Amino acid sequence: MYSKHEMTRLREQFWTSFGKYMVPVPSAGGHKINWINYKTGVRYIRFLMETDREEAIVEIVLSHPDPYERQQCFDTFVQWKPLFITTVPGQWNWEQESVRGPGKICSRIHIALPGKSIARQQEWPAIITFFKTHIVALDEFWQMVKDGFGD
Repeated sequence: MYSKHEMTRLREQFWTSFGKYMVPVPSAGGHKINWINYKTGVRYIRFLMETDREEAIVEIVLSHPDPYERQQCFDTFVQWKPLFITTVPGQWNWEQESVRGPGKICSRIHIALPGKSIARQQEWPAIITFFKTHIVALDEFWQMVKDGFGD
């Protein structure tokens, strides 16, 4: 079991390694991109990669504070779902309403790699491959549909 300080250090090492690994990978739009802090260019739509002691997750988080606007955004993603399914690998979970943090309601579209931990460095290659595969595919999908979402 690692201390809080050791886990922080491992997290930093992991994300530094992942960032270096992804530097040569261009966006589907052909430009350089910061994969770790992916910018969708649309307020309240975020693409996130997270990992902890139990799993790795790639997710789209729709966090508009207005429930109607958040629902409209989620519905737009649902309209694009056939393209999403053909562009982005895996079985994604589509949650119209999810709680993220104390009292923060959002919509989420996410996929997990269970049983992998950044605390076990031998599992980093599997986590990095999972993240790369899914964030690059999300970027490809986003390049095709982002104009359908307002700021």
